[in-house]
Amino acid sequence: MSDIDRPRRRSSRRALLRTAGLLTAGLVSLGRVGAHASNQTASGNPAAGKSELKPVAETYKTQAKGIRILPGQWRPHYPWEHIAWVSPSWPSQDYIWLDFPEAIFTSQGLLFLSHINPPFPTVFSDLPQTPWRQIDGGIAFERELPNGMAFGGAVTKGAERSVTLELYLRNGSTEKLAGITLQTCAYLRAIKEFADYTNDNKYVHLPNEGWISLTKALNHEPGPGKYRIGWRTSGKLMADLPVVATVSSEADRLVALSWGEHTLSIVGNPNHPCVHADPQFPDLAPGETGRIHGRIAFFEGKLDSFHPQDHFDLGT
Repeated sequence: MSDIDRPRRRSSRRALLRTAGLLTAGLVSLGRVGAHASNQTASGNPAAGKSELKPVAETYKTQAKGIRILPGQWRPHYPWEHIAWVSPSWPSQDYIWLDFPEAIFTSQGLLFLSHINPPFPTVFSDLPQTPWRQIDGGIAFERELPNGMAFGGAVTKGAERSVTLELYLRNGSTEKLAGITLQTCAYLRAIKEFADYTNDNKYVHLPNEGWISLTKALNHEPGPGKYRIGWRTSGKLMADLPVVATVSSEADRLVALSWGEHTLSIVGNPNHPCVHADPQFPDLAPGETGRIHGRIAFFEGKLDSFHPQDHFDLGT
């Protein structure tokens, strides 16, 4: 090696060392980036390793979930009433009180009234208490009247967000039973989100108009509808769907009631407050039994997106 070559060799060694140092620093940096990327990929969030998301704590209101059907009571001084308590499908501590039925009007008189109302005397008074019995998915009862006639019903869980209703009437008398109209009251005072003392939160469906409030419907002129708005046969033919919907004051959701093609009339009493879809039976010969089915539907969403045909058997 010549004297001239030595400085060149030393210079080359220094260059190689500098290059090696840069490569090493780059690899270390890449390793850090790679590790950071791996952490992101594994957690989906760079901060996930620092803190875990905690589940939302249950509250008194949210702890009770899903439809519950229980034997209930409204006015204990009328022990013959049949009250079913029904909770909504969403979390709630409240109940609809279903007066089931409230009244049975017939050609043989007012056979049953769940309370005493002096202007409306009943054929039979001071009836004994008839307890509910537990059945699969709900509760049921049967009552026999002193003249041999009997009626009963069942309230059971239907689909995920509905309750199935059944009422039957057996003519055990020796006379034809005609003009059979009932009142089935959904009492709302005990379920806060539907408990406003008004008919403004209750809606019916009219031909060519769609959903309008029950307040407006009760003051509306009769129309081409098939179902009455008002109390039983005194109501005006107006609605084209046998459904009444009550909207919540707390969220975009509602409860709807219908007896399908057996619905006679729709009405509400803002002084309770309550809402009715009241059914009728065909005439019954002696020994004949009639049976009808209805439903309570719970819906989460706006009224305009509620399609009754998806929730009820509306007939033809």
